[in-house]
Amino acid sequence: MKNQKRIILSLGIIVGLLIMLTLLGSCQEETFNPTLTREFTIESTSNGATYKIKVGLPDSYTLSKTYSSIYVLDGEENFDLVANNCKEISQSKATQNVIVVSIGYGRDRALDYTPTKVSSMTGGGAEFLAFIKDELIPKIEQDFSVDTTRASRVILGHSYGGLFGACVLAVNNTLFGNYILLSPSIWFDNEVSLLLEKENRFKNKDRHQLVFLGIGELENSGRMQAPFEAFYQTLHNNYADIRLSKNNERNLDHVGSKNPNIIKGLNYYFQNR
Repeated sequence: MKNQKRIILSLGIIVGLLIMLTLLGSCQEETFNPTLTREFTIESTSNGATYKIKVGLPDSYTLSKTYSSIYVLDGEENFDLVANNCKEISQSKATQNVIVVSIGYGRDRALDYTPTKVSSMTGGGAEFLAFIKDELIPKIEQDFSVDTTRASRVILGHSYGGLFGACVLAVNNTLFGNYILLSPSIWFDNEVSLLLEKENRFKNKDRHQLVFLGIGELENSGRMQAPFEAFYQTLHNNYADIRLSKNNERNLDHVGSKNPNIIKGLNYYFQNR
């Protein structure tokens, strides 16, 4: 009898451990296929920083085709999720996949991703944009079989990265035709990004744009939600040739809404590009 109880107890422990291992495994983010990943660094002449770049290639990558490209900010955190979902979404929609370009950190993200100087650690956005425009994109388009048109390029960013993408839309709209902007910090420096958009609207408003805006329902209603809605309404009311969508993730905050909004933004892009 005692032996039976011991056996049952042991089996229960084993089953419990297996369940725990399964749950832990399901919580881990899947790494993108390393055989399809290329890595290199660039020492920028624009700001002196060194950036680690990852490039995720489609399964069927061939030099006989050209591919659209998605440039991913906060690359250390977001590359695997973006690259894996691009693969899954393109397969489910039976459409050609893209090349995913992850931009790692070279300087503090608050410095690289913000347009104006409000402290010693902000205001490097113009230099970072020059790095992307004059150094990174030319190298990607030289070394990989990518489409070189504005319409084929996407920029994806979250928080300060979303702010940077919004500012790129305003100040250099010829670089990217597609924007996936998640919880963008439009509030930064008294909503200076809205001022930049207004200053540059005349030359940008008639170009074709694809813009997905995502946020979390639990993000601070004054600091995040009101400027986010103002940016959405500005695009909706003033840009004639735009594919525009917004998503408010229910019951999720600034961090929790990021990954669901990345996935929804990628689905919107593949559906409407």
